[in-house]
Amino acid sequence: MRFREIFRYELAYRLHSASTWLYAGFLFLIAFWIVHVGATGGAEIKVNAPQRVAETMALFCGLFGILVTAGLMSDAVIRDRTFGMDSLLFTTRLRVPEYLVGRFLAALVTNGILALAIPIGLAFGSLMPYLAREQFGPNHLAAYLQPMLLFLLPNLVLTSAILFTIAALTRKAVPVYLGAIGIFIGYIAAANYWSGIASPMLSVLADPLGINALKGMTEYWTASERNTRLVGFPAMLLWNRLLWLAIAAALVGVLQRTFRFTQRDERVRGSGPVDAPDAERSGDARAAHERASGAVPQVQGVFGPRTRVRQTLAVARQSLAEVMSGRAFQVAYVVTIGLVLLWGWNIGETIYDTITWPVTHLVVGVVLTQRVIVIPWLVIVLYAGELVWKDRETGAAPIADAVPVRTGAVLLGRFLALVAIIVMFQSAFMIGGILLQVLHGYYELEPGLYVRILFGMNLVEHVLLAALAMTIHVLVNHKYLAHVIALLTIIFNQAALYGIHHLFIYNSAPAWKYSEMNGFGPYVEPFVLFKLYWAAWALLFGVVMMLFRVRGPELGVRERLAQARTRFTGGTTRVAAVAVALILALGGFIFYNTNVLNEHLPPQHAGRPDAEYERRYGRYRDLPQPVITAADLRFELYPEQTAVDVRGSYRLVNQSGAAIRSV
Repeated sequence: MRFREIFRYELAYRLHSASTWLYAGFLFLIAFWIVHVGATGGAEIKVNAPQRVAETMALFCGLFGILVTAGLMSDAVIRDRTFGMDSLLFTTRLRVPEYLVGRFLAALVTNGILALAIPIGLAFGSLMPYLAREQFGPNHLAAYLQPMLLFLLPNLVLTSAILFTIAALTRKAVPVYLGAIGIFIGYIAAANYWSGIASPMLSVLADPLGINALKGMTEYWTASERNTRLVGFPAMLLWNRLLWLAIAAALVGVLQRTFRFTQRDERVRGSGPVDAPDAERSGDARAAHERASGAVPQVQGVFGPRTRVRQTLAVARQSLAEVMSGRAFQVAYVVTIGLVLLWGWNIGETIYDTITWPVTHLVVGVVLTQRVIVIPWLVIVLYAGELVWKDRETGAAPIADAVPVRTGAVLLGRFLALVAIIVMFQSAFMIGGILLQVLHGYYELEPGLYVRILFGMNLVEHVLLAALAMTIHVLVNHKYLAHVIALLTIIFNQAALYGIHHLFIYNSAPAWKYSEMNGFGPYVEPFVLFKLYWAAWALLFGVVMMLFRVRGPELGVRERLAQARTRFTGGTTRVAAVAVALILALGGFIFYNTNVLNEHLPPQHAGRPDAEYERRYGRYRDLPQPVITAADLRFELYPEQTAVDVRGSYRLVNQSGAAIRSV
């Protein structure tokens, strides 16, 4: 009876929550977007072919949809602790199996309902009339139902069981998200070794998400079979699904035996935003005497610019110390170094189609900038949420918000703490990169190049993303939903690859390259100019954070808008005006250079000049032309001026046997 009540209450709570349907909306949009990405490729395998739909749904749910699962499972367990209801709940006659299974099944059913947005988004995207119809075949209902039953729902059960167990045992959100990241990274790393398993049966059974098994099944299908043949329900894949569903059930069963209705013995560190001054901590003899006698000393507060700077630094120092003291941070730091070694170990074998040394510009430019890019994204999103929501989750917000510290000082201090966290993970990248080179026997380490890229160009990228992530967490009044929105916003920033101008994709910039002969070449100036433009946007985001940051009791949308209007005065107005002026000035200068002085060509139109050349001069293709039989060229290179002087002569001979009318 109590189990049914818990299940019904939890399910009703989730289904009536706006964040649940926002999760569904984002899953739908990503699936819809994946169809558009697939429609940019060749037409041999259709975008909505049964085999591609199955792979997309298996990969999507097992890896990318895991973030939504992490939000739902952590909220199902941690919500009682967040609202301070766990001490009351744990004193009732409720039994552990009723509590855990009721909460888990309700969250799992909610997750299953949300997962329906994935096939709906795929099917709806394939019907868009503006996409090239030759990229699509007919839609079959079975092509979407079979992957749901084989991959989508079983993978939900498995990942939900793992993340729910982590949430129940730790009762914290960060370990749950780190667990989701661990599943994501661990699966990708393990997938590289499945091909080495000699037994096909063992290879299929060892795949927890079934993606590798699906690829093995369809590896030798022809293009026609991939477009028309359904995946079906092969016996080996069914055994795989049953095995991992049993493991998920066993995991929940073990959790029931180990979970206890007790509060964790945790000491809340530093609930206030500012450390007490040294004089106040030590005290003098007179102050001690006054406290002993019960007299209250009269202290005159000083709230000038110097005090605000000290308060900002105190907030940053305290926030950073709290993050670094947690086990999650320490484990993530060590794991980051290990992942650099894992993902970069073959860097000398995959770049130039031959074996080369792991030189510094390859390690830092490919491994530490491209291959591990998901790590700083996740670090920024997770710790931005922890810093913004810290006081509200620990119940210290009423006290912390009442102290005489300006909102700007609190936000800037926590932003500086987030920047320091990013710097520390960049140092982990550097340590991993150096270890990678040394273990391969290469000792030309070039620490200066590490510093210029990791703590220069890459750090600028990550700091700007941190400003965006903090803004999203301040605006979205739901921590786990803000995690998903922030991460999806970062991922959607890659839309510049599909033709959208860099001026409209936050934090984007022209790509840079490094070579040992030319250094960074001409790429630094446009990179810096674009980052200054986005830094102006980040400054405007800072104003938005100050206007909408919740301080005091929880407010609705109307109250927050009214509060923002009252805060938009004085210094806030001047900072916003400066930010807008910089955005217009820098954006106008960039637009003038990219669209007026030069022609802006999106990637999908990069071949347009060549096509125009062929169209204009194709009629001269068969005319007789002279042939170069000798050449005498002289090149003078001036690296300091980035200039070259070319002089020389060619010997042209008519070998066609016919008169040449035009050249």
